[in-house]
Amino acid sequence: MPNKIYRATETAIVFTDTGGDHVITANGLANGAGRVSARRDRGAGSIARLHEVKVIIQYNATVVVGAPVEIYLFTSDGTYADGTVGTADAAFLTNKRQNGILIGVVLADQTLATVDTVATFQDVPISSRYYSIGLWNGSGVSLKASNGASRIIVTPMPDEIQ
Repeated sequence: MPNKIYRATETAIVFTDTGGDHVITANGLANGAGRVSARRDRGAGSIARLHEVKVIIQYNATVVVGAPVEIYLFTSDGTYADGTVGTADAAFLTNKRQNGILIGVVLADQTLATVDTVATFQDVPISSRYYSIGLWNGSGVSLKASNGASRIIVTPMPDEIQ
């Protein structure tokens, strides 16, 4: 009898200003600016390779439909980090994103400020023990100046063989 391969869902990891698992200060992030999260340590041993990344963005003012916010993955072996972004929540320069892995781009799908714009990226591979998430705001306006208004939820989604 053949095996079935299902997709399991593990505990989600939330990257946000306050109240999440790891800090990324998206509160009021200016247009043309980037931010990288505190580093996540996934631990030693067997860990999921594939992830779902759900991004929730709120803008501080009226935004143009199609305006982008880029989402990046910065991996590390514990010694060397992509883009040399470090281990703590911090600003990052434009050129640092060139050595991150582009997870996806959240495009404004409405013009209203302070409402959720949501995008989900499936089957995002994370193979390193350590990683950080980066945001690059190219939307033309700042992100909402409120803790938790913008956040990234990373959910490990390993295959389950039955």
